[in-house]
Amino acid sequence: MTRTISLSIDSRPECIELLSCALYGLCQLTGLPATEVARIDLAMVEAANNAVEHAYGGESGHPVVVEFHLTPERFCLVVLDRGAAMDSRQLDLAGTFGDPDFSDPDTWSIRGRGLAIIKSCMDVVEYHTRDGLNALSMSRALGSAHPA
Repeated sequence: MTRTISLSIDSRPECIELLSCALYGLCQLTGLPATEVARIDLAMVEAANNAVEHAYGGESGHPVVVEFHLTPERFCLVVLDRGAAMDSRQLDLAGTFGDPDFSDPDTWSIRGRGLAIIKSCMDVVEYHTRDGLNALSMSRALGSAHPA
């Protein structure tokens, strides 16, 4: 059985905190340790920030919807927006998240690492656009720790 809740926020960075509060409450039902819940929250915050910053260009007044789906085996999140679509190849091209290479200045910036962070925190990450609705789906298996 899947239990689902959907929350909508305005496309303002300060509203993303509300999603985090809801996520922490829902994760109490999962049995995941706090460190794993923090990883899921990081992925969700990155995805919501991307919707606000990139899909809507930082403009407020647009909805960002997050659907939370909880099954006995998985915790799934879907971040939805109707802004500018991401090039679907970006997700495939996003590298792995790692420590900066001090000999390579291109790795020093914290910008542009959101998709890699999301992929490092979640088991499955998919992106698609249909009828003007962009959806970034992420999920984590329950019952076992995520590989670091």
